[in-house]
Amino acid sequence: MEQPNPIADTERTWAAVAHLAPLVGYFVLIGQILVPLAILLWGPNTPFVRAHAKEALNGQISYTLYGLALFLLAITVVGLILAVPLGLGLVVVALWNMVQGALAAGRGEMYRYVLILRLVP
Repeated sequence: MEQPNPIADTERTWAAVAHLAPLVGYFVLIGQILVPLAILLWGPNTPFVRAHAKEALNGQISYTLYGLALFLLAITVVGLILAVPLGLGLVVVALWNMVQGALAAGRGEMYRYVLILRLVP
């Protein structure tokens, strides 16, 4: 029986960075989207790294869209009551997915974010 190719350490590192680097990107305008996009376009061209970068990019695009929707909801008086707990929930889900994705990448496994739009095929 043939063993599958093990994932190289550099590939696992790049894949983990694709999930965690958006944390730094949040301090720059749309940096949370640009960092996974840069890894997807200019990072190692391996199926493992590309799959993780696409998943992280889809997650960050989705979270940005959800955040914009919550902002629009928050500018209404009634919406503010809903937007604050939903915003906190969004932050928890986003952080959970990013950490779980990075941990899976470190183990050489794939990870699918929950509750996101898959806009980048």
